[in-house]
Amino acid sequence: MNRRDFVTLLGSAAAVWPRVARGQFKPAIIGVLGSGSAQSSAFLIGALKEGMNENGLAEGRDYVLDVRWAEGDYTRFAALAFELLERKSSVIIVTTIAAARAAQQVAPATPLVMTGLIDPIGVGLIASLARPGNNTTGISNMNSGHERQGAGTDP
Repeated sequence: MNRRDFVTLLGSAAAVWPRVARGQFKPAIIGVLGSGSAQSSAFLIGALKEGMNENGLAEGRDYVLDVRWAEGDYTRFAALAFELLERKSSVIIVTTIAAARAAQQVAPATPLVMTGLIDPIGVGLIASLARPGNNTTGISNMNSGHERQGAGTDP
């Protein structure tokens, strides 16, 4: 399973499960907290939308993406995470360690999906790959030389 498929699967589950459990059918709000800009990261959002569509989820009907870009200014992450919390995001997808830390602090009860963060255990974001904790899950990059390992996979 590649990174896009994994993130799509997590986003799909996070978007649909709470609404089904509560009998609500409003579109889920999926927050995205990114470090770059809309222009430089358009391919990421496009891949997310494509993956959601491939899994039968339509933007506007099943989910609404609420994307916040730090434009390279990592000091903005806390304020941007707070905006996503105010909008009642069902899940927040993060692209950097700094974004993950801000989201964990500002919105600790909101599920958080990491997208290939490097060594989330070593930087204190999660307890382990098998049991991350902190409402945090996703994919990690435990890059050691040429070796790569995804979160939740056997070593």
